[in-house]
Amino acid sequence: MIQPDPLHLEKVLHTPVRRIRPYRNNWCIETDFMWWIAKPVPGSKAKWWHQVDSELRNRGFHSMLPMITDGYQWILTPFIQGQSCKYNKMSEVKRMVKTLAHFHRVGRNLRTPPPEAAFLLSHRLVNRLQKFHRLLLSADQVKSPLRELLLKTGKDFYLDGIEAWKRLEKLPFQDWIERERSHHVLAHRDLASHNWMTDQTGALWLIDFETADYDAQVGDVWQMSTRILAANQYPERGIETILRAYEMVRPLAGIEKKILAALFLYPNEFFREMIGLVERKRGYEIKVSYPYLKQIACNRKKWKKQIAEFMYW
Repeated sequence: MIQPDPLHLEKVLHTPVRRIRPYRNNWCIETDFMWWIAKPVPGSKAKWWHQVDSELRNRGFHSMLPMITDGYQWILTPFIQGQSCKYNKMSEVKRMVKTLAHFHRVGRNLRTPPPEAAFLLSHRLVNRLQKFHRLLLSADQVKSPLRELLLKTGKDFYLDGIEAWKRLEKLPFQDWIERERSHHVLAHRDLASHNWMTDQTGALWLIDFETADYDAQVGDVWQMSTRILAANQYPERGIETILRAYEMVRPLAGIEKKILAALFLYPNEFFREMIGLVERKRGYEIKVSYPYLKQIACNRKKWKKQIAEFMYW
């Protein structure tokens, strides 16, 4: 991990830097007046996000931390005293969903030109499905207890993924994604619960925009919904509760609902967690992810029943 140069940061922040220390895979920058979090970001993406950030604020979205960038390597945001949100707290969920909808509503038809070629929603789905298929073919080589779970349930989840993709192919899915990108429609694309924070005053913040790009916003709705539902073990009428909260702020188009119905069948959480554990990716721990995988597997039939109900909602 490359450490920022203190002299360089002093020029960016216009104040002396007293200390630089690692903090959650980034850097905490201490000055006389406040602390900052410094994140390495490619220059083109840093400039792009700085312009998008300004547009969103001018349009009335302020649930993002103020940012400073040197324009080619670092993005700095204030360090806030607070805590990450939890998707298993339904009292917090509606507030987060409404904030996402506000982010989406103002993040349409932006003036800022797109950054470099993006890894769009359709590409991400195919890539993860292919990765999981390769994992399934080599399941005998996976260490226990993941091997047993993969051999027992992996094929069913893979077939769910194939069926979801077939349904998407029958829709103008790729056309919709390309339309969203061409109209400069903004998506966050990394809506893990730890990318939501509340500070000591109770203010809610959406953070970590390094993966943001012009892409289909329905992908954000799907990604966040599936994480919320899995964290709460697929509560009855859970899909309806989430989408009604979202549509109070930003109504979904008819084609987006059809795409969602197909996307919900795609077992993204199971794929992501299993791949993350087997490939030993940073942030995936067996003691946390394995029970989560077992829970998803146990609730598969319950989830598929809810998907069928959503198709008629």
